[in-house]
Amino acid sequence: MTSFRKILLLAALLLAVQGIFAQLPVPVEQLRDYCKREVPVGYSPRLNALTLIPKGNLHYLFPLYHAFKDEAKFKNIYTEKGYYNELSEYFAFAGDYGTAMTYLEKSYDSIDDGTRRKVFRMVEGIGNVEHADAWKYIHFAARRSKVVMINEAHDKPQHSAFVLSLLADLYKVGYRLLAMEMLNNTSTRELSSLRLATGYYTAEPVTGELVRNALAIGYKLVAYEDTLTGHTPTTRDSIQAANIYDALREDTSAKMLVLASYGHISKKAAPDGFVPMALAFKRMSGIDPLIIDQTDMTEESNFGYGRVLYQAYLQKFPLKTPSIALLNNTPVNVIHGDLYDLSVIHPPTIYQDGRPTWLNLGGQRQPIPIKPSSPAVFLVQAYYQDEVARNENKPWQLVPADQTYIAGGKKLYLLYLKKGKYTVYFRNIDYHILNTLDIEVN
Repeated sequence: MTSFRKILLLAALLLAVQGIFAQLPVPVEQLRDYCKREVPVGYSPRLNALTLIPKGNLHYLFPLYHAFKDEAKFKNIYTEKGYYNELSEYFAFAGDYGTAMTYLEKSYDSIDDGTRRKVFRMVEGIGNVEHADAWKYIHFAARRSKVVMINEAHDKPQHSAFVLSLLADLYKVGYRLLAMEMLNNTSTRELSSLRLATGYYTAEPVTGELVRNALAIGYKLVAYEDTLTGHTPTTRDSIQAANIYDALREDTSAKMLVLASYGHISKKAAPDGFVPMALAFKRMSGIDPLIIDQTDMTEESNFGYGRVLYQAYLQKFPLKTPSIALLNNTPVNVIHGDLYDLSVIHPPTIYQDGRPTWLNLGGQRQPIPIKPSSPAVFLVQAYYQDEVARNENKPWQLVPADQTYIAGGKKLYLLYLKKGKYTVYFRNIDYHILNTLDIEVN
């Protein structure tokens, strides 16, 4: 039995207990203490679902207010692990990737020390593995495909950043349609520009940049989510597949890139009979898509064992760029070997002043230090001036280019911005706008 097969077998058999909670950054502790001590502006004790859009406008601190203020209630609603997973997503929306990963880890079952040692020993014994640059490998493989499907995790904007890096060159080889599960598929949708009506998860700033880049290159956005409630998971995924196939039949010359969440792109039915979208699409269309996973082998992975395996693998192979593992020139997947064609292994995040350096989006953006306007500043957001102008100088339903509440060296806030003109909004902990600053990045 090969080392990769042993890892897969061990992953299927593991059961574990809850993990250790890492220390939170100072502004997160400040926000949590504030919510416990005060009644945040806009807080409603009747709220029973965490949301970014109270009263129809984007408010990036609103779900965090309620998660901290009513922790026991939302743990009961979502379950304890579900509560931590929700927090992970909303911290990612707020531009705090480090805290998002801390809460994601807390949502997992942990792995005991004996099992950790066993995993590290097993990975250390892996041999004859080579690694190819993921961008180059995918670009080459995609030339031969009509449809590429790639997944993402809602609390890992790094995945959107990687998909963004693929757009321009896929467009050169015929990809014209970008189908995204997260796009609004109701009559209120806005798919020609980025706004709140474009989608809920597209309000995350890096994913917003993905949408902006796709539209600027010339992609047509395709919304394919099932819009009806009450469907079984298999029915939902079958409807998603049908919507994707319909879009392809409308433009038979175009190739399509599909971005979905987690296991919707799996090539195989689940043991309980669930048929994922990718398999349903293949069955109804006869098209065999190129299936690419990102979620298994990004830091923190998808579950406790995956997290340990990722740590062991990156200790054995200290990769610096997104990579594809190859064994005898054939791609191999470390965790779910037969569910995907390719598995992207992302390197661990490098931070500068508390912010991931991959926010530079492959060099499209640069880190810009922003001096706070007053000691009362809590959140700093940069919006494109032209988008604000088109929205009557109101950012309420617009997605920031970047935002953060984490101050770095000299108490400056580091924002990642491309060339252009921006209005920076300074907000206090109540989300009130204190003042604004117009800047131009050259």
